Amino acid sequence: MSITRSPDTREGPGTGAGPGAPRGGLRLAGLPVRLTPGAQLLAMLTVLASALILPDLAPGWSALGYLAATAVLVIGFLASLIVHELAHAVVARNHGAPAGEIRIGFFGGAVHGRHEYATPRGLWRAAAAGPASSLVLAAAWVGVTLGLAGLDAGRLLVVVFTGLAWINAVLAIFNLLPGAGMDGGRLVQALAWARSGDRARGAVTAARTGQFAGALLIAGGVATLAFGYLGGIWLGLIGLAMLASSRAQAREVLAITAMAGLRVRDVVPGPGSAAAIPGWQTVRSFLDGGVQAGSTVAGSTVAGSTVADGTPSLAASGATAFPLRDFEGHAAGLLTLSQLALVPADRWDRLRLIDVATPLGQVVTTTVDEPMGQLLARLSIRPATPAALHTAGHALVIADDGTPAGVLTPDDFRRAGQLGQLAERRRAP
Repeated sequence: MSITRSPDTREGPGTGAGPGAPRGGLRLAGLPVRLTPGAQLLAMLTVLASALILPDLAPGWSALGYLAATAVLVIGFLASLIVHELAHAVVARNHGAPAGEIRIGFFGGAVHGRHEYATPRGLWRAAAAGPASSLVLAAAWVGVTLGLAGLDAGRLLVVVFTGLAWINAVLAIFNLLPGAGMDGGRLVQALAWARSGDRARGAVTAARTGQFAGALLIAGGVATLAFGYLGGIWLGLIGLAMLASSRAQAREVLAITAMAGLRVRDVVPGPGSAAAIPGWQTVRSFLDGGVQAGSTVAGSTVAGSTVADGTPSLAASGATAFPLRDFEGHAAGLLTLSQLALVPADRWDRLRLIDVATPLGQVVTTTVDEPMGQLLARLSIRPATPAALHTAGHALVIADDGTPAGVLTPDDFRRAGQLGQLAERRRAP
């Protein structure tokens, strides 16, 4: 599945949204290519499928021959995914939407970078580039297959390159389904955007089209099962995934539209108001010491009960997320109550807060000047690590000097949506 909008991976305040571009490794067209553990699992499943299928389709070859054929299939499969995403990235870059990295996972590839297109033409061309490249590869492998068959090169070679042609054809056709986050959905969005002149209306139209297509696939899967074909199960599962993702996209677009005109500074207090917790502090020291009085953490002003030395208690602060700082005062990560709750009491004296928190590289960061709608779109990306699950839906506000300036929580985003709706009603005649 190709996703052509992902977090901004530029360096600097307000641009963090993921693990960042990997250093070293494979680079194509100036873009780093990352194979995730999901891609490795996909390769292992391809090896298993090849071991079960190749001897039946091309019997009589040696174990070394089957091993070589399996290696070609695995490498060809991963290369097909990389070429598909590379085509997206190159065309997107030509239309002012630079990519940060290409990431290959279990469900396919994703291009991570700034994919906010200025025109529907740029969106259309970038979305079409992936399936077009896959179809070109499929045609090329068909040509190779026909050539090998004409030269009587052996059934195993013909089977391998036929498989590569089939993989690329399926990759192109599957991605052309009009689901959210898929190339077909992007094409529908670009067409609706071009006809209406409204980006948000185009996104909503694409989401509704994806829901309709998903419902059709579910109905088709049920009908297929009724006729005794188990393949209907996969058809129904694809339909369910499309329906769910398209509904999520519709909700996201409506929420972003509601926040139109709002910036981060309208929702979170300005720079310097956040209580930045020393990341080197132990868990016990933090729990026993309370939160600095008069500070604002995650949008909640500290007040109320105190611990023994008069410092406001953690419970009284009302905070659920805490920005961490390093020795120089710069932002170092984000800590949540859910992460603290998972630390066993016998480790409170040994673990430091930075060891428990989500590191800065895995936190979505922003500045006070970023539009709330743009930030919300970046937050919709799936967390890259288990640690980032605890801070999903949060954004760390960073000042120009790199110091923490506040934290936005899911409650803050809901409040921003309500503020946007009130502002819209006030503007209405």
